[in-house]
Amino acid sequence: MWRMGLSAKVSFFPLGGPFHTRWPRYTVVHVREAVKAFRPHVVALAPLAPGALDDPGWQDTEELSLPHTVVPWARRAGVPVVAVGLAEGERDDPGAPGAAAQLRRYLELYEDGQRRLREVDRAWESVRALLAQPLDLGRVLGELVPAVEGAQALERELLGEGPGDAWREARSAVVASRVLAAARSAAATAGPGVTLRVAVLAGVEAVPALRRALTGPGAAAAGVAVETVEPAAVEAGEEGRLRALMDAALTGAGEPSALLANLAAVPLPEARYLEANLLLELGRFDEALARLEALVNGDFAEPYYLPGFALARLGQMMDLAARREDAVRCYRGVMALSFAPAAARAAAAEGLETPFALREGEGARGA
Repeated sequence: MWRMGLSAKVSFFPLGGPFHTRWPRYTVVHVREAVKAFRPHVVALAPLAPGALDDPGWQDTEELSLPHTVVPWARRAGVPVVAVGLAEGERDDPGAPGAAAQLRRYLELYEDGQRRLREVDRAWESVRALLAQPLDLGRVLGELVPAVEGAQALERELLGEGPGDAWREARSAVVASRVLAAARSAAATAGPGVTLRVAVLAGVEAVPALRRALTGPGAAAAGVAVETVEPAAVEAGEEGRLRALMDAALTGAGEPSALLANLAAVPLPEARYLEANLLLELGRFDEALARLEALVNGDFAEPYYLPGFALARLGQMMDLAARREDAVRCYRGVMALSFAPAAARAAAAEGLETPFALREGEGARGA
């Protein structure tokens, strides 16, 4: 039975997936700091379906900030984290799989349909142009989210609701109902008369419809008075600067020698892994191998992706050094981890089957 009269301040934190590694002023550290500054009673994760957090495999998500910074912080701080998204094909999902693609193929058969699709595609071009820029939270909220909302509105106008917009409103209503349920659960421990603060983390493309769903009649019907609050801009300090540096090394955005010089001063295991990759790019194989061997002989449990990728990379380098037994041990180490990214597991499985070797003209990029 719903308890009536609950007031909730809801703040939406737009997520950019892998784009956070290209936004030095809105890294995964900035996302965490913005959520932290909001002081939420509960954190709702729209990209993950209910129950996802029970399996370590949830960390293999494109929304890098969730496993990298936000969920670890919330768990340490004792803030409840609830997955509220839709799983592909789940019973409550209003969307019919493949229907949107089928509609597009149908429209492409007709001149008027082609015209509509061209208009929609042009609207999304402005979104893609913004994504390519080094955005901060202010620009994400002030420019990117409105551009997404405008493109979606045009999509809905020209292609119709339902398969035309992938049932965006109906799907958002399901997610919103789960956010409200999470707020109700959190209210039980927050104390009487407390205005609950709910942090909703969602992909940029999901924010406009989800915001409409949470401020519409559904919330009132559930007995929740929702007030939306924009996240405050935050500084990420030295940790944010280091994250931006390591992201640049991860994505290859910068001159390798300069990146190496800067990484040398970073006392983190992740920096050693990134150094090894850059050294390989420069053809300095022995130095790269030494970095990785030193790394795996120490504590390299964090961040979440590092153990799998570091061991897979070391296995490949052992193969290149004709140390097959050592390579096999590394690959088996990847497979024995409670979690390793799918790409790392695939590289390890391939390495166990066949020794890693460079193709002609290929660098040692592997894992």
